[in-house]
Amino acid sequence: MNDRQDIDPILFSVLLGRFNSIADEMTLTLEYSAWTSILAQCHDFSCAIYDAVPRQVCMSDALPSHTASLQLVLSEMARSFEGNIEDGDIIACNDPYRFNSHVGDLVTAMPVFVDGVLRFWSVTKGHQMDTGAYVASSVCAKAVDAFQEGLRIPPLKIYERGEPRRDVLDLYLTNVRYRDSLEGDLLAQLGSIKKGHERLVELCHEYGADVVARYSDELIAYSDRRMTEEISSIPDGDYYGEGWVDNDGYDAYDVPIKVKVTISGDHAKVDLTGSGAQARGGVNGSFATTQAAAKIPFLHYIDPDIPHNHGCLQHIECFAPEGTIVNAKYPAPTSAATVVPSDAIQDAINKAMAQAIPDRVPAGGARCQNVPQLAGVDERTGEPWGTMLFNDTAGQGASLGTDGWPLYESVGCAGAVKIQPVEQLEMLYPMLVEEMEIAPDSMGVGEWIGGPGAKIRIVPIAGDMSVFMFGDGCNNPPHGVLGGTPAIGGGMFIEHVAEGRRSFLSPTSDAVVKEGDVLVGVSSGGGGYGSPLDRPLERVLADVRDGVISRGLAEKHFGLVFADDATLVLDEEATGARRAELGQGDPPLIDPVVPNTATWLREMMQPGDVYLSSVTPGVE
Repeated sequence: MNDRQDIDPILFSVLLGRFNSIADEMTLTLEYSAWTSILAQCHDFSCAIYDAVPRQVCMSDALPSHTASLQLVLSEMARSFEGNIEDGDIIACNDPYRFNSHVGDLVTAMPVFVDGVLRFWSVTKGHQMDTGAYVASSVCAKAVDAFQEGLRIPPLKIYERGEPRRDVLDLYLTNVRYRDSLEGDLLAQLGSIKKGHERLVELCHEYGADVVARYSDELIAYSDRRMTEEISSIPDGDYYGEGWVDNDGYDAYDVPIKVKVTISGDHAKVDLTGSGAQARGGVNGSFATTQAAAKIPFLHYIDPDIPHNHGCLQHIECFAPEGTIVNAKYPAPTSAATVVPSDAIQDAINKAMAQAIPDRVPAGGARCQNVPQLAGVDERTGEPWGTMLFNDTAGQGASLGTDGWPLYESVGCAGAVKIQPVEQLEMLYPMLVEEMEIAPDSMGVGEWIGGPGAKIRIVPIAGDMSVFMFGDGCNNPPHGVLGGTPAIGGGMFIEHVAEGRRSFLSPTSDAVVKEGDVLVGVSSGGGGYGSPLDRPLERVLADVRDGVISRGLAEKHFGLVFADDATLVLDEEATGARRAELGQGDPPLIDPVVPNTATWLREMMQPGDVYLSSVTPGVE
C-alpha cells in the first residue's frame, strides 16, 4: 500500500484521466477498424489496462460480463509464459477451461515493458462471429460438449518479440468460417492493444515509470477504500434469492439458480450452492462467467464515480459448486455462458439484495433474449454470411427514480452492446427488415416502468436463413420489485406465410427460415419497480398517448377509468374508487416467486401453431 502523503491529488486526477483516455482510444481503434458487425457495429468487445501483477487498473465503455473476470484469464496467460514474456509478445486465449469467459470471446494481451521492466498489460476481449463450431455460430446452445463449440485456444503466443507467428495465425484462421472477416477483426484487436501499448509507454516516459506505477497502485487503493465504505453500509446478514434458467438446451426446464449472499463488514460472499445440475447443452456457466456474474450487481449498487478496477472487485467472492449449471465440469459445453446462466445469477443476487438495499436494486432485466445468430449463403453471390442480431433485444428493469431503457440486450452487458442500423443490416446481409418498433405492454409496470421490448419482422431475400437461438428469460420473465409487476417474457416465431401457420422457437432451438417466410420477434420489456398506483397519472396518460402501454393495461394495473372510448379524459371519481380498490393489501417484494410465469407465449399461440422445443429438428 502506498503512503498516501506521497500522493498529489492533482496528479492523481490527471493520471486517472490519462488511463481512461488510453482505454477510450483503444476502444475506438477496435470499433473503427473491425470488419464484422458484432464488433464494428454492435460493440461486443472490451478494452482494459492491467498492471504487472496483473490487476485491473482501468477499463472504459466495456462490457461488465467481460471485464469483471478478465483478470482471471490474463493471470492464466501470464502464468503460462512465466519467465518467457518479452517485449513485443502478444498472447491469445479463448478457452473457458483456462479461465476465459466462453469460447466466443477471444482475448488478446500485450505486455508493456518500459526500460526492460514489465509495467502494464494492454488487453482486449472480442466476441468472434464464428469459432469453427459444428454450426455457423459462436454460441451453440445445443452443443453437447466443448468439442462441438469450436476451436479452443489455450494461452498461445501469436506474436513473438514483435514478429507475427504466421503458422499459428494460419492454424487459427483455417479453422473458422468467414476467414477474411475474422482476420480483419483479429487485426483490429491487435491494433487496439498496440495503441494501448504505445500510449502507456508514452505515459511512463512523460511522468516516469515508477511514478505512473505508484499512482496506478493508488487508483486501486482509492477504489478499495470507496468500496469498503459502500459494502460496509449494507446491513450484515445472509440474504437469499432464486431464479430459473428457461431450459438446459435440451429437455430440462426451469433450472434453478439459488443464491445466498452473506454481507460481513466490507465483504460480500455469493454462494450458489443448491443451483441446478450441469446442463446438457451449452448454457452452462464457466468458472469465469460465474465469478463475473457474482460481482457485477455490486458494481451497480455503488457510487458510479468509483473507478471499476481491482479495488472494487476484490471485495466480492463467489463459491459455485463444480458440476452444476453455474460451474460446469470439463468437457461440458459453455458457449452461452456470458448470458446463460450469468444473467439469471445476477437477477437472483438482485432479488436477495432487495431485502437489504431495495433503493439500490433494479428490477429484472433482459437476458440476451431474442438475439439469434443468423447465417446462410447469399444466392446472388454464392458467399456465406453470418451476423448476430441485436435489434430485437429486451428491455432494462426499472429502478428507484427511473424507468428502464429499451434495447438493453442483457443484464451482464448493461446496455453497452449496440444495435445495427437497419439500413446497414439490409446492405450487408440478404434480408429485408419489414418492421422494427417498440412492443406496447411488453414491460412490467410500477411507479417506474421497465424498458419496453421491441418487435421486428425479417424476411430472407436471397436464400434460406438459419437461426440459432441461445437466450433466456422467455419462460421466466424479468421480475418486478416492491409491487412492480413482471414483464411478458416474449419470444420469436417463424411465419410460414404460404401455409398460414407459425412455428414458435424455444430460447435454445435452431431453425431455418425459408424464402417467403418471415422471422418475427417480440422481446420482453424489463420488470417494474414500486407500486403502479404511485406513478403520477399524467405520466401514465403520456405512456398511453405515446403507445408504450395500452388503455387496457392502464386500466388493469394503474386503475385508470376513462370517460369515453374516444379520448384520454379520465372519469376522476371512478378512477379514484378503482385505485383505492387496487391499493388494498401489501405489495410483494419480488414478483414472481415461482417459475414459468411468462404470459406472451400462452397468449400468442393459436390452433395450428407449433412450438419448436430444443430437441425438435429445424423447420424443413
